Formats: sequence, C-alpha cells, structure tokens
Amino acid sequence: MFDDDIPEFAVQGERGIDVFRRLDDESQRRARYRCIATVAGDGALHDHAPEARRDPAALREHAARLREDPLLSAFSLGDPASWPLAAGAADPMRLFLYVDFFRAWQVADLAGARFESRLSRPDGASSIAAADLATGVAPVFDFNRVARGLRLAAHLVPMLRDRVATPGFRDDRNGGTGYALRMLGDLCLRGDEPTLALACFDTAVSAGDNPFRRRKAIEAARAAGDAEAEARHRTGYAARWPLPADLAAAGDAA
Repeated sequence: MFDDDIPEFAVQGERGIDVFRRLDDESQRRARYRCIATVAGDGALHDHAPEARRDPAALREHAARLREDPLLSAFSLGDPASWPLAAGAADPMRLFLYVDFFRAWQVADLAGARFESRLSRPDGASSIAAADLATGVAPVFDFNRVARGLRLAAHLVPMLRDRVATPGFRDDRNGGTGYALRMLGDLCLRGDEPTLALACFDTAVSAGDNPFRRRKAIEAARAAGDAEAEARHRTGYAARWPLPADLAAAGDAA
C-alpha cells in the first residue's frame, strides 16, 4: 500500500520523539513497525539499531517533521469535521501510513496489557513458555513501551533467573527466553535502569550465550558502573570469540 520512500516516520514517545520504521510482513499481508531511534527532549539522538548505520541527520529530520507537519495536528476521533484530509495533504500516503500505525499501535498495546495482566495472576509468570515470552515482549519492544518494559523486567527476571539455573535447562529452538530478556534489557537501558538491564542480559547469557548478548551485558555493566560484571562478561566473550577492539580498549583502559 505504501511507497518505499516513506518507510520511516516519527511519533511522540515516552522518552522523546520516537522514529519508527515500517517493516513489510508478507506472511501477514500487512506492515509491522519498530522503533529505531529516539530524539530526547534535550536533542540527544539515541539510535536503537546502530548496526544499521542510518544517517543521524535523517533521523533528526523525521523528528523535526513531527513538530511541523499540519497533517499531524490534534483532532477528535468522534468528529469527522476535525479530521485531517488526505485530499488536502501534500503527501496523502503519509496520512494512510499514520492511520495504519494507529491500528498497529492499538493492537500492540492490547497485547502488551494482556501479557502484563497474565503475569499478575498467581503462577502466571512461571507457567509461560519460552515462545510465549518472546511473543509477549515483542510488541512492547517494537513500540518502545519503556514503562511497561520496566515493569515486565522487574516481574520476569527473578523467575527466569531461577528457570535458567535449573539443571538441564535448555531454551526453545528459537531462543525465546534469551530473546525476550534481551528485548527487556534494551528497554531497561532506554529507561535509565542499567542495573535491571544488566540483570536481564546476565540471565539472557545464561539462557544461551552469543556475542550480541555478551556485548549488551558489557554495555549495561558499564552504564551501571559494575566493573566486576564488565570484566566477567569481557572474559566470557574473549573465551569464545575474538574480542572487538572497542570492548578490549574499554576494558584495558579501565
């Protein structure tokens, strides 16, 4: 439905202006969305996927456009006379993009609320399978729902720490437990809770070690000022994979 030249756009988020990317999902015959960056109130750009090497100026431009685009002014959902009109828009498809995002955001919010409610029930967390963990956390992560992510992490980490420490534990074939913890750890870092983020990444590594999770654990340890955890994860990384120069340099300097 949408042109390839408008895959990225901005909305107001919890910690600033969130820049999203539209991801076409042919299996579902509809688009998915994921937050790729946040421009904070002080103007700082937080790139959530630096490995993609997106142009920082372009990300900032999306945020600036949110403030300036009359298409995105407030309106009443129950009052058609107040609605923005595609016929009067410079880029009509941009309006339809936001309409589709509104639908997707509502679906994700409903899924996140139901998942959080499930965890609040007696034995709700302990009964959740690894695949359901990842499925439950993914919409919270994709839409950068930081506050909900912090609550989920605080609730899930103690239970999952015990689960992965059980003799004979094996994650499911898709690594659902570790993936859910990695997403929660990222949300904790975005929410300025590095100690909780480190707990997420520690447990994710225990669920299944890989270079990406180790790097995240090192970053969280640095942010939390936990030199012991940083050294431990650097050693664990170096024992299995060549240590990247930036991680080695940071450790050596410390």
